[in-house]
Amino acid sequence: MTASSKDESEYDRLIQRFIDHEGNALVCGGAGCGKTTAALRKAALLADKGLKFKHSKALFLSFANATIDRIAQHAPGIIDSSQHWSLALNTYHGFAWAILRNHGYLLGAPRNVTILSPGEENAFRANLNDLEPANSDDFIELFINSGHVSFDYFAGLANEVLENNPILLKAYADAFPIIFLDEFQDTTDSQWALMKTLGKHSRLIALGDPDQRIYDHVVGASPYRFEEFVAEYQLEKIDLSGWNWRSPEGSITKFGQDVLAGSLEEEYADVDFIPLDHRPLFRLKGQVLKAIKRLDNAGKGKSIAILTPSNALSGQVYDFFLEETPPLPKLYLDIHVGKDEAFAASIFVATVMQSPDDSNASLAYLSRALAHYTRTRSSKFSKSGRDEAEKLDREAVRLDGGTTRRELKSTTHLRKLLIESLAKARTGHPLADFLTTVSAATRSEYGPLASLARKTRLVNLITRGGELESHLAHSWRRAGSYEDAERDMRDAVVTYQMQSAKTGSRDLVVMTIHRAKGREFEEVFVYEERYQPFVPEKVVDLTSARYAMNVAVTRARSRATILTPRSRPSRLFTVDTSSDGQR
Repeated sequence: MTASSKDESEYDRLIQRFIDHEGNALVCGGAGCGKTTAALRKAALLADKGLKFKHSKALFLSFANATIDRIAQHAPGIIDSSQHWSLALNTYHGFAWAILRNHGYLLGAPRNVTILSPGEENAFRANLNDLEPANSDDFIELFINSGHVSFDYFAGLANEVLENNPILLKAYADAFPIIFLDEFQDTTDSQWALMKTLGKHSRLIALGDPDQRIYDHVVGASPYRFEEFVAEYQLEKIDLSGWNWRSPEGSITKFGQDVLAGSLEEEYADVDFIPLDHRPLFRLKGQVLKAIKRLDNAGKGKSIAILTPSNALSGQVYDFFLEETPPLPKLYLDIHVGKDEAFAASIFVATVMQSPDDSNASLAYLSRALAHYTRTRSSKFSKSGRDEAEKLDREAVRLDGGTTRRELKSTTHLRKLLIESLAKARTGHPLADFLTTVSAATRSEYGPLASLARKTRLVNLITRGGELESHLAHSWRRAGSYEDAERDMRDAVVTYQMQSAKTGSRDLVVMTIHRAKGREFEEVFVYEERYQPFVPEKVVDLTSARYAMNVAVTRARSRATILTPRSRPSRLFTVDTSSDGQR
């Protein structure tokens, strides 16, 4: 929408009412309505007035590090540089982890608590007595006994720390007398419980949009979070849903709202439909190249996202764009997908780099490492996967014991990989040696090794001049080997997990719709294929898919393009898409 002077006047009146209000508040509105700007203006006013103590700060919590980064970039235009100290930015996970890291021992855990990475969590599940998902008691016992804690338990355990220690709770409330809760509709029960505990002493400002609630599948998510907030507190409610400052000139927001309502018009300014026939990826790549040229000509930043319904389809887009497909050139892009398997694969490659020789002892260690990879690469651990891991473990025992029975196919190919790595990937240049080992694994005739190597492309944990490369290079200079490579890679994985929502440095990125939440781009391409659609055929209720599509298109500032098969267009779009080009 285009805001008129009356619209702006009413908007300013609402914002001023919010800023002046001294209690709890709920600010609702869609993408680009100015919720974050209003929150920062309120934080600036609080800094002007003076917070409770010299060390007190306004705390802003969100889900994605990318969102926090965007707020950090936006803040200097609103909060004077002399007041930056008064604003603390963090993710919900990061804030809860800080409480656990410092005070988890109050629950009986060891003083040095550590994060259980998703891969290690998968391994923990895989080593239980059955294939059923581990329940919360298993993870609580693991935390108390060993200090290892999974991401999903940060908030619940942090809340228990504060609830059981009123003096500590008051100290946190004094440090953060006002807390802004971004993307409030997506908080889980445990995160909401932690905020309510803090809300006994701190003011809570919830920011969100019920129409962007796309995490119903997450354990503890609730469609009633706003109602629960209203029922819990005396508060001021500010509704900014009538404004859109991200893309005010077009009709992107209206399209998103019409998708939610299930009633579309024939045309929308700045929302294009591209029907796909054969070679859909080729067509997508061509459209993205046109967008790059369009943004160059307009003098706008080349910020483009390709959003897909699945990690698998994001991976296909990533692979295709990196190929040269005449007359279209390669396109370099970032990818943000579920990376558990890529992390596990990188740890295995580091284990190969660490191996000092091709002895049976080294092969036994690699066989166990491959078994560990099989257990940690996914949360879905099948019986066949368990059987394969156990077979690799038995082979490791045989190698250690020197038994002469015929070796497994896996051992033959592990030996070939190790010999090539020892011959070609011990130059003392960590990034080059890592890539050489990956390349050798990619050429392996043993399927699991070749597949594992391809997965490492999804993460770039070793970068030129990066911290991990520095650690590996130090090991090489000290010992003439990568003796700590496996440990260093595991540490890098945990660090990456705590920062996994960062968008990366490229202007072009591919990710799932869910991972785009909280981000914004100049242009967005929403892409599906016939066998990887936005809405699978078996899905009857389109509600969740409508919410997701609304989130997807409203990530765009200037244009959203939807690519859907001509022969079977998505059920989300009820009007004819048979004509080519713009709708």
